[in-house]
Amino acid sequence: TLLLPSISYAQEKMSDDIFARFRKDMPKLELLDNKKFIEETKPIKKKPYGDDSLAYSIRIPKDWIEREDKSSSNFILSEKLFLDLNVFYGRPTIMGRVRLEIEALNLEENLTVEQWYLKYILEGGYAMEGFVVHNEDLVESLMVVMEKDYSFYLRTLITINGTKIIMVKYYVPVAFIQEQAAMQQQVLSSFKLSNKKDRQLIGLESYRFLDVAEISYPETWRVFAKAMRNVDIMNASIINVKQDDKGNINNSSPDGKVDVTVVSSSIQSNLIDYVKEYKTSIEANGVLIGEKIKDDYPFTYDESMDFAITEVYKGIDSANNMSEYEFWSSILVGGNYYYFLMLLTPSRNENFAIWAENTQNYKIILQKFKPLAGAFLERD
Repeated sequence: TLLLPSISYAQEKMSDDIFARFRKDMPKLELLDNKKFIEETKPIKKKPYGDDSLAYSIRIPKDWIEREDKSSSNFILSEKLFLDLNVFYGRPTIMGRVRLEIEALNLEENLTVEQWYLKYILEGGYAMEGFVVHNEDLVESLMVVMEKDYSFYLRTLITINGTKIIMVKYYVPVAFIQEQAAMQQQVLSSFKLSNKKDRQLIGLESYRFLDVAEISYPETWRVFAKAMRNVDIMNASIINVKQDDKGNINNSSPDGKVDVTVVSSSIQSNLIDYVKEYKTSIEANGVLIGEKIKDDYPFTYDESMDFAITEVYKGIDSANNMSEYEFWSSILVGGNYYYFLMLLTPSRNENFAIWAENTQNYKIILQKFKPLAGAFLERD
């Protein structure tokens, strides 16, 4: 193995996977039968701010009231702060008031809803009682929160519609959770988007390796490449650079890097040798490549590729064994060329927000990477 004994602490830390840590089954409840649920609730159908992508339907208890109707078309959806779509209230009690809040936010990154919500949870310092992933666009959580002197069970449904995050939050005072938990779950389960829209990727830019291959990458990332003098070997690096609030770039401290090498199959060399050489160069820069991480990530590749494989490894900073990295290595074959794509990123446990951004964008880069007509030409 390439890892040194001195980094055993970091290895132990990395084995505690963040997804396994947060995913927890919801409490098993005895639910109301559907007829009784319908009898005790009323249908709500809204199109907040006149925006089709925010339109929804839901059933709420009959005696609840609505705070206000967001019907105006004059609104701005932020990428930082949630915008209230609607709030519904139950009757007030001395222990706090049951309520349902529906909020929306512009999604500024190419993340799954699970990645986005875990980032939100970590940044807010919340502790979850339950967390389940229904699909790539829908997750649900349960937690206890404090508001002034009151404690609430907060059950939340989070979904993505187009480029928008929509969050439905149902608060129940802790004192009443036993009698209202079933209603809380079933009301959230009744939430439906009226106009489901396909997920939209944040803007992408393109870069070409002459007439051989094209790579697409996030518009906020930057390409660094030397002049290409022949079509046998071509290299480029795509850097996730840090930017301040004004958009100024700090090139000295990137958040992640994808190295791309395009190699003609006419060069007499072994694919494995290229991967070994790259790993050696990474280690020369202070990152030791360790054991393979078992993964079940859904990778998609361009249909013109003849072969494609991606593997994920642990990585440790040799100068600081408390710093963790991950090394994602892909080999693709299409036409008369081999393509090597290598991502180096802080690990999911080191910095989840950056890891999620880097790895999700890497999957998109792999999906969009394609050989061009020149990759299929026979060259002398």
